[in-house]
Amino acid sequence: MKKFYLILVLIAVWQIGCGTEAAKNENVVENVNQAVNENVQNVNTNSNQNANAKTADDEEVPKFDDAEKALKKGEEYLENNKTDKAIDALKQAVELDNDLADAHFRLGIAYSLAESEDDKEVEAEPVVAEEEQPKKKTKDKSKTKKRNSEIAFENAVKAYKKFIAKNPKDAKAYYNLGRAYNKLGSDNDDEARKALEKAVKLDEENSLYRTELGSILIELAKYPEAIRELNKAIELDEDNLQAEDLLEEAKDGKKRTDFNKDKQK
Repeated sequence: MKKFYLILVLIAVWQIGCGTEAAKNENVVENVNQAVNENVQNVNTNSNQNANAKTADDEEVPKFDDAEKALKKGEEYLENNKTDKAIDALKQAVELDNDLADAHFRLGIAYSLAESEDDKEVEAEPVVAEEEQPKKKTKDKSKTKKRNSEIAFENAVKAYKKFIAKNPKDAKAYYNLGRAYNKLGSDNDDEARKALEKAVKLDEENSLYRTELGSILIELAKYPEAIRELNKAIELDEDNLQAEDLLEEAKDGKKRTDFNKDKQK
């Protein structure tokens, strides 16, 4: 009788073990299926996201009938590093309103970015030995074709001047005029200085305007004046890191010029 009960116990234990193993196997299968389903869902989600991103990138630039809307879209493209689309939108803006100075200025920025990329590609081209290079005719520098960015900034200067003629108290317009002159190269630094000085005079508490003026004064080697403006810019905005960097540059420039003056005595 005892043997009989022992056999029954052993059978029960064996069944429980089998049941546990079966349960384990079911859990394993269920976990595998769940993981597979999750992976499929992730793949589908990523595919949809990639497709949406591709659609957004491939989206054509709209045809605008309002210059301000075209300008706003162009600025959006610039912020998202879509230079070609920015150029398209901003060209539409200036075509719709040739007096929209900000559009000309932003167009100049966009063209500058595109031209910079083109210059990098040219620099990356393999160097050809001098004797293998075809002979080039000497070009007349006076007939050198202007870059699109230069034309855009020149148009910005004209448009800002036209706007200022009607709005002589607009500090921001003078600030942007100074920036446009600055983009046209060092030959225009003095004109940039005059415009920025006017901007500062109209809005003395603007740290940004003083910073830009300080930068131009450094270009003109007017270091004491630059130091004064940049100190004031930092006083107005303690977090103005650009002004701090420029201030160090102005101080170094002043030290050099003072040293050279002492050396000449």
